[in-house]
Amino acid sequence: MSPGACTMSRRMNKYHSLPERLLQLPMYLMMALTREGYRCAIASGVRVRLPHYAVLSVLAQFGSCSQKEIGERLGFDKSDATKIINHLEERALIQRTKDEVDRRRHAVTLTAKGKRQLAASDAELLVCMRTFLRGLNRMEYKEIKRLLLKALQVHDRRFTPG
Repeated sequence: MSPGACTMSRRMNKYHSLPERLLQLPMYLMMALTREGYRCAIASGVRVRLPHYAVLSVLAQFGSCSQKEIGERLGFDKSDATKIINHLEERALIQRTKDEVDRRRHAVTLTAKGKRQLAASDAELLVCMRTFLRGLNRMEYKEIKRLLLKALQVHDRRFTPG
């Protein structure tokens, strides 16, 4: 490869070919799909980022939880979970109160505003995902979800539905 080849390839548009080796690696394809999904979400104007949506979803399904439990359920680092919870609290989507059983812990609860935001986010994300994965028909859409869950379940039981 010539020294200028990488520089030249950076100037090329996104329709140029990728190396076959990369196209054979599911890990690379999943990473590329994730990157494109993030771009799609930003472009579509989705108001809540996925980590925020995840926290709101935990609270909606399981009720009041400690910060630690939220982080563990989602596999978030403690400091990342705290930052996300701080952000959601600043937006009044959640409320943090001292746990009555253990005063050292905080109980995190979804507010009425948080419930409304979660419902709006459900609709936004559904449209975003349908647009993003528009290359798949309805059966393929279900199949990709099934296959991703199946691949993840081997590594982490949290991805087992129900």
